[in-house]
Amino acid sequence: MTTHSTLARRELARFPWGISARGLRAGRATTERIDPLSAVAARPVTGGILALAVVLPVLTLLSRGSEVTWLAGFVLATVLVIATAAIILDRTRAHRSVFSVAWGLLIYLVLGAVLALAVASTYGANLLLRDDWAPLVAGLILLSLAPYRPALELATATASLTAVSALLALLQAPFAASPVPLATFAVAGSSSLACLGFASAAYAFSVNGSILTWLEQAWRSAAATAVEQRGGVARSVQQQRVSLVNRKVVPFFTRIGAAETFAPEDREEARELAQSIRALLVADVQRGWAQSLLDELCSRAPEATVSGIADDPDDVGRGLTTAQRTLLRAIGMQAVERVEASAIGLRIRATATGASVRWSLTTPTGGSRAVRVLNPTLHLVRGLTLRSRVEAQADSVTLEFEYGH
Repeated sequence: MTTHSTLARRELARFPWGISARGLRAGRATTERIDPLSAVAARPVTGGILALAVVLPVLTLLSRGSEVTWLAGFVLATVLVIATAAIILDRTRAHRSVFSVAWGLLIYLVLGAVLALAVASTYGANLLLRDDWAPLVAGLILLSLAPYRPALELATATASLTAVSALLALLQAPFAASPVPLATFAVAGSSSLACLGFASAAYAFSVNGSILTWLEQAWRSAAATAVEQRGGVARSVQQQRVSLVNRKVVPFFTRIGAAETFAPEDREEARELAQSIRALLVADVQRGWAQSLLDELCSRAPEATVSGIADDPDDVGRGLTTAQRTLLRAIGMQAVERVEASAIGLRIRATATGASVRWSLTTPTGGSRAVRVLNPTLHLVRGLTLRSRVEAQADSVTLEFEYGH
């Protein structure tokens, strides 16, 4: 017989999102994937860091404008910094999908261009390389990416950009005011970038490692609890069946047993009773996990009329992991209890890498208000799924996302 501990281990093994306390996983994880709400809490800090990164080149122009020999290059570098900050702030909104590798690579390439343009804009007139603004700005932007990019990627990008910054510092060495060894110029021109960039990678590694350790313990406990409660759920279903028999079947047979003769009406009642029981059992067998979920959630609001219709002909929902089903349940509970939706639609389809999900919520209070109410949940969806999309209409909200690898 399969023990509860064995079932719990099987359930834990099915969890997605790389839950592990090993350093390699911590180095490749992102905070917004494993703990989306922590990334949301860090977003104001990200905004403050980006604001400082945007202000620095402006202050440099005001305080050391005499060193700018190519104003167009300086302005272009500043515009690229502003564009990078805007991209990061835009991509971290709840309505956006999570940062992809392509977006991260684009930002690193832009930072390399900023370094080159900043050097070109002051080439021949920059006497104190330690005062260069571009390496410091690049380091600040890398620091702002800590909740959104893996530690290993941040460390690699920092090493590459530090090498570029050091090389650019060596190109300016002949014009420097201090006659020091070339290695000193390389360090002075790249140390700020290296310190902030590697600090970002170290922070991401440490925080993600702690979160993953906590998640592993939490999910193990949750899996064991879920397995222990399966027997109670089964007994509850069995009690419903017994109640049905006591209400309809037993009284019928008692009356038939006490009667001396059988009337045609008795045969008709027996036939109808058999058909109703058979239809009930067939409906229970054919009801998919998604429809069962909606039926349960809609019953949470008996004072309101909430209709829930699931569209999952292949019962894909039953094959989802416990963590994935938990997210669907959380969305449904928010729709019933907070959005006060009058109609809920849940569509699930299998894809090559997992499953696609679409929620359709009809609410009398308006789609825009529903989005505001769901904002924390949308951040969870954004972090735990792929290609999420939210669309608000006058009286409804559509939420789409994908589960995948």
